[in-house]
Amino acid sequence: MSWRGPVGPASLLVWGVDPCSCVHVIPFKPSQPVWATDDSGHGQDPHLTDVALLVLAREVIDRLSLIAQHSSLIPHSQEIEGFGIALVEPSPEEAKLILLRAHANGATHKELCLDYLCTAARLLGEWWDHDIIDFFEMTLATGRLLHFLRDLRDILPEKPVHNGHEALIVTVPKEQHTLGACIAAELLRREGWSIDLKLGLNEDEICKIAHRGAYPIIGLSASGTRLIPELARTVVGLRVAAPHAQIFVSGHIVEMEPDIATRIGADASGTDIDDCLKALDALARKLRVVVPIR
Repeated sequence: MSWRGPVGPASLLVWGVDPCSCVHVIPFKPSQPVWATDDSGHGQDPHLTDVALLVLAREVIDRLSLIAQHSSLIPHSQEIEGFGIALVEPSPEEAKLILLRAHANGATHKELCLDYLCTAARLLGEWWDHDIIDFFEMTLATGRLLHFLRDLRDILPEKPVHNGHEALIVTVPKEQHTLGACIAAELLRREGWSIDLKLGLNEDEICKIAHRGAYPIIGLSASGTRLIPELARTVVGLRVAAPHAQIFVSGHIVEMEPDIATRIGADASGTDIDDCLKALDALARKLRVVVPIR
């Protein structure tokens, strides 16, 4: 198998995310594994068809590749090729070590996301198009990219929040059913949550609002599996635009695909309102809340 593949030019930053200035290594730890298949090569219960998995993987790769077109600092192409090969190896450890070494050498969170993960995704897409990698390798690598996008936030400086019970709730792009999100937002407000509700936005609009608002929690509402591509693309964009945020998935899609949050690299999910409240409270407890001095 030949692993030579072209790496096109890239430049940095889509939504104006500020670089992280810290360069000490905080080993990001796998909290919960992420699959398109999974990050260890073993797969999981096949709720999604191979076609659906491939669509999911391709959407993630395309979204990351689009972001890579806006980057300006690219590691040597051999380094990216080595990272791409590591992403399809049986173990994810070598890929993780490459990122840790780059961070130890001064790469910021933004550079790791855009110059490594996004550029590698672009390369993987080219390998797939030229039949250099197969279906399993494509979906395996996609799962690992989602995994790293989520867990790389461990290298960011801790960001205190003034209200842990604050969230942005949005419907995913192309979602036509908005009643559930509206009801959930109102019920959460009655429980003392500060909620911003946005409906009918595209991925870029969601990411811009999330970046400007610095929300500690972002809830994505989707009514069915037909929206998995849009959901996955939005999660990928949010991991770059709002890396501190905890991402929550709700709606009928969770009933249809109970492990959807794991597949797309979100932090938690819920079905009914009680389930959502418990999950959101758990996310809020993870946050470092600063009480203002009166």
